[in-house]
This record gives sequence, C-alpha cells and structure tokens, in this order.
Amino acid sequence: MQNIRLYAVFGIPVLHSKSPQMFSPLLSPARDRYLRIRPQSGKDLVRVVKTLIIRGASITSPFKEAMLTLSDHVTDAARAVGAVNCIRYHKETITGHNTDHYGVTGPLEAHGLALRGSRILVLGAGGAARAAVYGLARAGAAVSVSNRTDHKAKRLAAEFGCNVIPWESHSSLPHFDAVVSTILPQGMPPFADALRCDVLLDAIYKPSSMTAYCRERSIPVIGGEKWLAFQGVEAARFYLQKQSTPDVLGQNITGIPNCDSLKILALTPENIHMVRSHNYDLVISAFGQSASFVKECIDEEKHLACGS
Repeated sequence: MQNIRLYAVFGIPVLHSKSPQMFSPLLSPARDRYLRIRPQSGKDLVRVVKTLIIRGASITSPFKEAMLTLSDHVTDAARAVGAVNCIRYHKETITGHNTDHYGVTGPLEAHGLALRGSRILVLGAGGAARAAVYGLARAGAAVSVSNRTDHKAKRLAAEFGCNVIPWESHSSLPHFDAVVSTILPQGMPPFADALRCDVLLDAIYKPSSMTAYCRERSIPVIGGEKWLAFQGVEAARFYLQKQSTPDVLGQNITGIPNCDSLKILALTPENIHMVRSHNYDLVISAFGQSASFVKECIDEEKHLACGS
C-alpha cells in the first residue's frame, strides 16, 4: 500500500467538491487515491499533506489565502492573484500555484471571444474576481470591476489598472463583450436592466439570478463547470503531471454525493495507514479532537452537500 499515490482537495466544506470526479479520468484506480479532506486549519492542512505524503492537491475556501504564506514556495501567478488554489508536494517542499485565471480566459476564448482589446465587466471583488481580473488584464482585455462594497472594487481595479463601475450606477453603460460574475447565486447588480453584453461567464455551477436573467434575454451563458474544467487542465499539469483537455475533465462534473453510503474516515495518528487501503468519500482531520467534533463536521458536510 505504500506505493499508492495520494492526491486531494482541501476545504471547509469539501464534500461538495467535484475534483475527485473531474480528475478521475487521469488517475489509475490501482495506484491512485483522490481524497476530499477537511483540515482544521491552514497549518493542519500542511501537517496532513506532509504526514500522508500527498503529492498534490486542490485548495478551496477558506484556505486559499493562508496557503500563500504557508507554502514553501509560490508561483508568480499565485502571488499576483493573492491566493493558492493548488499545491504540489515534492522533496519535502510545498509549492503553491493558482490556476483559477485559466477558468476565465479559457472558456471565453473557446466561446470565440478574442480577449485582447475586448471590453469585459467583472462582478465581485473577492478571490475569484481577482483571478478573473488578473487573467483578463494579462490577456490584454479592457476590464471594468463592479462590487457591492465600492472600496473593494476600487482597490482591485487600482491594483490591475482597471476601470470601476459603481454598484449603484445610474449612468449609461458601454456594451461589454462579456460579463464575468463571481457574486453570490442570489446577487444581482442594480444596473442589470442597463447591462448589455454578448455572453455571461458565471463562476458558480448552481442556479443563479445572473444566469436566469441573461437566459431570459437570450444572452449566452457559460456555466461554472467550464471554469472548473479549464482551470483543472492547468492544475492537472501542475500537480498530477498529466496533460488533459476541458472536455475530458468536464465530463464527470455532475451530481451530488450519495450521502446514504458515504465512506468517511476520522483521521488520527493511529489510523493514517488506512488512507491508502480504502477509497474514502470524506476524510476529517481529527488530530487531537473529540468524537463530538468529528460528528459536527460530518453533519455539516452532509447538510451542505446533500441537504440531509
């Protein structure tokens, strides 16, 4: 079992993650395990990686910013975006990278949009928006940013040399070649009725107000599955050391876990050997924690992923 190679996705919550399904075409069932792991903290995440010798992993909320300082080395992309969304562990060194910007530029180019010189509006100013602005500005697009909290939009725009459209804007808006939405599913900018664009890229893959709004107006919508698959191609190259395509990685990004038959491991120093002997749907880092802590984590994960 020591020859089994471990990969993972880390987050809180994490049971909803599609990474195991997405990367499954690139992995060998006999040699590889891809785990969903819920660590206790960023430092605990590093401990789990080094204890289990996890070769590479995707990093989700709330650990993307923490891994920027907890990684031994970070790439220029991770430093520019200000977050790490995947890591590689080799020779006792963790290298942090960010591939989220490929999830923006890739789908838009595949849609037929020439990014250089295009006008693109990014809604939001969080981590996903930063990755979008970084990738689009790097590709030569003229980027505008709008966010409910105006000072966050101004700070992000100033950092990458972009324009700002006030969230409560009542002035006329230019026509945008694309809108990239990173806001919450129920979010909607007050200027939506004045918004004119050729395509919407929605960062999430749940039903959203922006997606519904655009479809009602016959505006093409690119869903979050495309974002996930395109960034996954670069993540696979980085930490799986495998070449792939968005079509291959996107074919399994569907459905929710079967919460009636989950295989769950509460990870402790005494049972770390079990990670390589079974395929687990969820691993809870339980170092130094009580049974009640583990139960609370499992209940929360199942509720958020399955509604149970």
